[in-house]
Amino acid sequence: MSIVAFDIVQFFASLNHNFLSICLKKAGLCTNIINFFNSYYTSRSTTYAWNSFLSPSFLLNIGVEQGSALSPILSAIYMVLIIKTFKKRIKSLNKEIPSDILSFVDNGLLISQEKSYDLSSVFLLCSYNIMSNILSVGLVMEHGKSKVMHFMRSQHPPNLSLDLTSVGGPILHPKPIWRYLGFFFDQKLTLQHHVHYYATKCLSTLNAIKLLGNSSCGILLSQKCLLYRTCVLPITLYGFQLWYFKSAPKVKNLTELKKMQRRAALWIIGAFCMSPMEGMEAIAGLIPIELHLRKLNRCHYLQYTSIPSSHAINSLLEIQYAKNHLPYRFSTSNLMDKQKSKLISPVKDINEQLSEITESFDPLHPFFSPGYRVVNHFSSRIMFHSPNSSSDKDLHEHIQKLNQVFHHSQSTLNDTAVITDGGVKKLGVATAVAHIWKDNSIVKRTQVQTMNVTYVEAELMAISIGLTHAIECSDSHNITVITDLLVAVRKILESQVNPFQKLVIPIANKIKTFLCKDERNNIHFWYCPSKAEWPKHNLVNRQVKEAEDNPTLPSKNSFLFSKKKECNSLLNEWQELFATSKGKGQSFLEFEDEKQKVIKPTYAKGGSWLPYIGFTNSLCTQFTCMTLGHAPIGEYCQRFFPNLPIGCPCGRATVQTREHIAMQCDWYSPSSRPRNIVINSFVHFLSDNPAAFSFDNG
Repeated sequence: MSIVAFDIVQFFASLNHNFLSICLKKAGLCTNIINFFNSYYTSRSTTYAWNSFLSPSFLLNIGVEQGSALSPILSAIYMVLIIKTFKKRIKSLNKEIPSDILSFVDNGLLISQEKSYDLSSVFLLCSYNIMSNILSVGLVMEHGKSKVMHFMRSQHPPNLSLDLTSVGGPILHPKPIWRYLGFFFDQKLTLQHHVHYYATKCLSTLNAIKLLGNSSCGILLSQKCLLYRTCVLPITLYGFQLWYFKSAPKVKNLTELKKMQRRAALWIIGAFCMSPMEGMEAIAGLIPIELHLRKLNRCHYLQYTSIPSSHAINSLLEIQYAKNHLPYRFSTSNLMDKQKSKLISPVKDINEQLSEITESFDPLHPFFSPGYRVVNHFSSRIMFHSPNSSSDKDLHEHIQKLNQVFHHSQSTLNDTAVITDGGVKKLGVATAVAHIWKDNSIVKRTQVQTMNVTYVEAELMAISIGLTHAIECSDSHNITVITDLLVAVRKILESQVNPFQKLVIPIANKIKTFLCKDERNNIHFWYCPSKAEWPKHNLVNRQVKEAEDNPTLPSKNSFLFSKKKECNSLLNEWQELFATSKGKGQSFLEFEDEKQKVIKPTYAKGGSWLPYIGFTNSLCTQFTCMTLGHAPIGEYCQRFFPNLPIGCPCGRATVQTREHIAMQCDWYSPSSRPRNIVINSFVHFLSDNPAAFSFDNG
């Protein structure tokens, strides 16, 4: 495959207004909109300011404002017609040229997928000439920025020049590495230089941020982890989807990333440079980089369920996932089974991942458009009630108010109360229950069960079925909904597209119909946590827990459940590997928590070990050295520096071991000696003895 990259000079400032009107008309926009844009861009002027100098006014009869919100949309419509014209002229030739074009606003690619360099050069030359002629509508191609690149899988692929002088361009000499839109491509598309560049960049960043904190002072441990995850790791993994997928060669790239993460772990916890990698990662709460990439990649594939039906990616997918999009000639749906089995591509992985999800998204649904949202019209008639704080006193006052509101609703003719709850059992069965109360009695009990959804979705289902029955089966003016998860309710009123779309849109439309029906109609949402043990809510909660497993709805995975499943699967894999791995260090000390369970690694909420340590950097360094066994003590010297003294200065041990220091040594305070392997007792011992396992004791 060969490509030519071209650049358009001053793209936004050079758009022709007359041609833009033609593009808008071709796009099918109505006359009023076209006239609006014609008026908007007519008789515009600009002035130039330099310090105190202000130029005269100049007429601006071309271009669109680059910072305007309309400019990207108008420029995209402008380029669509140019690309269509390009393809029509290619087809109108005596011999059709098998070439394609991609556009990224003012940057474009001409692509030829011929096996012969000679044919590719001829086809790219013709395509370049046609594109140069088409851009005469007010745009100018900047020949000095044009580049050529040839991609091939052979061991030593040639990298031939392309002569464009016959069509007014330069002679393009390809380079071994081609940088385009922040990506670094080599001829075999291994992306090794790309990974090396960003890994090296992040190593430099890590060297710089050491000024913010070290093993004894500076920013907190949680801040170090946050800084690494938000400012370093995203830059390192920029564009990882291009090289990380099934069966792709990635050993060298992963080696680069492991070096970078090792440096980060050393900085966060202040360990020895010779400390075992897997042990440091676990203490710092950093999932191994390969597992992290797999998690990101699988969750990334799930996002393709939410792209619009007009998205170009749909043309590469299988027909059942293409959202009625016409398949591209090289799409997986046009390949034979034998070809699919040999295919190594992220598109193949996307098809496999999407087969597990049942949900479909419509990001352009009118419900999410400005002016159509429920909250836009009825913000004063939909109210939320929750405690002022999480304190027991505020919660008690809130429940007392809830009691008064509930009794008032039951004594009023046109009021209805809906009490909801949802839950998910270990086997994956989700139960949603709603009780409709009127005149101090339950007039309707509803229950729905499904599988493979999250807890929030189960709660949202309960609210949905409860509100549906309250709206359809009564003539109430006020509906009081009592739930233990207001987050689920707020999803109904959110303006952005979310994974709950399938549940949100139907109930939101019913709420809108109910509120439009009568100006007296209102809906109040009250928060009632399970720990408050409010009797009416306990009835619903008990029904959820005692319900027999009998799913009545489709059991294919929801989007959020699939995402959670992938994360849990990789977390379990990490924990299993860590339990048997030698990479954590032969001397890694296995601690137990307060429930006498062995602590397992996790990346959530600061990891498994750091929350016990607290915020002190020096204490974390002590704890890490002790846990890994890489500390300036006799036991460590016996393994790595046998010529140094290995006995304890107290004289009671011939070899100074961790167990001796923590439980027997007279040099340290006996009052805080740990008596078991519970982590809190060891942290307490280290905080009382700052010289233990530290360099001050070396």
